[in-house]
Amino acid sequence: MEPTTSFIQFLQASITPVALISGVGLLLLTITNRLGRVIDRTRHLIAELNQPDTPRQAVKKNEIDILMKRGTLLRISIAFITLSILFSCLIIPLLVIMRTTSYDLRTLGNVLFIFSIISILISAVCFFFDILLTLSAIKLEVKEFCNDEQC
Repeated sequence: MEPTTSFIQFLQASITPVALISGVGLLLLTITNRLGRVIDRTRHLIAELNQPDTPRQAVKKNEIDILMKRGTLLRISIAFITLSILFSCLIIPLLVIMRTTSYDLRTLGNVLFIFSIISILISAVCFFFDILLTLSAIKLEVKEFCNDEQC
């Protein structure tokens, strides 16, 4: 095989993990921003609860409980997205090793890619449950301001 053709094939094989890392990086950015909002909102509610005669204390405590559950889900989601990036990053040196040596490591590369995709799926499920919890927290906030037919 001609060196130029071999190099082009190597670059083509490298595009998938690089694109995956880029896309997953954007998901990671979104999830970490949501975690930051959870942390900020929790600190704000705790500061309110530390004030004497705080109205709606039970609602605020329930909201803190929901925020803690959201924080846990987002932390799990971040962990699995980070694992996905790690698995995708490991594919690239694997390709280099395969190109520079005679080792056939395609099976390992396929396993890393599958683990990367499974990690994204688990992260997406946790992210989805975070969104569901967000809606329940909003319902707590607006419950007393709307009648039962609207909420």
